[in-house]
Amino acid sequence: MAVANSKYEIGMAVSTNYQKNKTESYFYFVNEYNKEENILYYYKHLNTLCFIYDLQSSCTIDVTYFPFDQQTCIMKFGSWTFNGDQVSLALYNDKQFVDLSDYWKSGTWDIIEVPAYLNVYQESPTQTDITFYIVIRRKTLFYTVNLILPTVLISFLCVLVFYLPAEAGEKVTLGISILLSLVVFLLLVSKILPPTSLVLPLIAKYLLFTFIMNTVSILVTVIIINWNFRGPRTHRMPPWIRTVFLYYLPACMFMKRPKKTRLRWMMEMPGMSGPPHPHHTSPSDLPAPAPPSSATPSKHKMEAMELADLHHPNCKINRKASAERRESESSDSLILSPEASKATEAVEFIAEHLRNEDQYIQGLRKRESIREDWKYVAMVIDRLQLYLFFFVTTAGTLGILMDAPHIFETVDQDKIIEIYGGK
Repeated sequence: MAVANSKYEIGMAVSTNYQKNKTESYFYFVNEYNKEENILYYYKHLNTLCFIYDLQSSCTIDVTYFPFDQQTCIMKFGSWTFNGDQVSLALYNDKQFVDLSDYWKSGTWDIIEVPAYLNVYQESPTQTDITFYIVIRRKTLFYTVNLILPTVLISFLCVLVFYLPAEAGEKVTLGISILLSLVVFLLLVSKILPPTSLVLPLIAKYLLFTFIMNTVSILVTVIIINWNFRGPRTHRMPPWIRTVFLYYLPACMFMKRPKKTRLRWMMEMPGMSGPPHPHHTSPSDLPAPAPPSSATPSKHKMEAMELADLHHPNCKINRKASAERRESESSDSLILSPEASKATEAVEFIAEHLRNEDQYIQGLRKRESIREDWKYVAMVIDRLQLYLFFFVTTAGTLGILMDAPHIFETVDQDKIIEIYGGK
């Protein structure tokens, strides 16, 4: 068998023995590495080249399923100079595999199988070669602990962004922190893998999927925060948003709206029935002014009756009071004193103030109700995105990682070595 690009200096026989008409000649040659190796030459022209070579071969690596990949390296031996009639190639001891007797276990790869084939080509029957197939599979423990598990946990942290309340003010901060951690893992993967543009590795697909999901979660979070702090002065809620996000979606997700708003809770607290600030005043807590009634005598009438009772019926004062009483009873209008007029004006001012206060409270309640509606819409979107992102993240994780063909297979390396000639 000829070996390409090798130079040899062949020496003559060391000794020749003639025994029973049998001749054996011993030769030696010096290869290009200055190592002496032997050639056994028999009288039947059967030559045996005894040499030890350290063969290094390059192998095309397919990183499609990295780190759950399996590679097949091919080593082909043949003659470039002589054909099959001149050089006969055969497998040693007719073994259809590579002998693993002296194989040392690797900490990175597991050997799956090592078959060997003697190839004879139909188009050129005189051309033969021997091909060895070395099938190896990567050990995944290191990559699972240091790369897969952290990436999966980080991807599910994106879901927790929607569980954080919008009032906390840390939703966007959490999303950006997760995004930065994913960038670090992408840089780590780019250093581990060989630079190639032919295929996208499995772990790179998953990191890219998580990166996209985290970016979308940040965009949705910004929208949720914007809707949470909307008010009646800047935004008016469309009817379809009110119908979809306040009635249908909460019922589908089994959400119950809080019954008490902050304003109602403050007004229903004990000791808050008469707050000094108008924002904390309820019309139900204020005493309603009693309407004037004909059965209730006025202060002027009561003073007149008490004055008439102090004098004799024939007294002029008594007659004057009786005349005034008859005149007041026959007339619809009352003649009030200046003090009573001022008191009436004060009562009318207080009543007007109470009416304005009632209108203000009603407007405040309406604005607070609209603000609470927007907050509840943001809460519904938060809950919807929580369920949606959890489902998509789980499905994407299972769909991408389970795409590897050998992810659940285990390799018994000792058994394989024993099968292929190991001790």
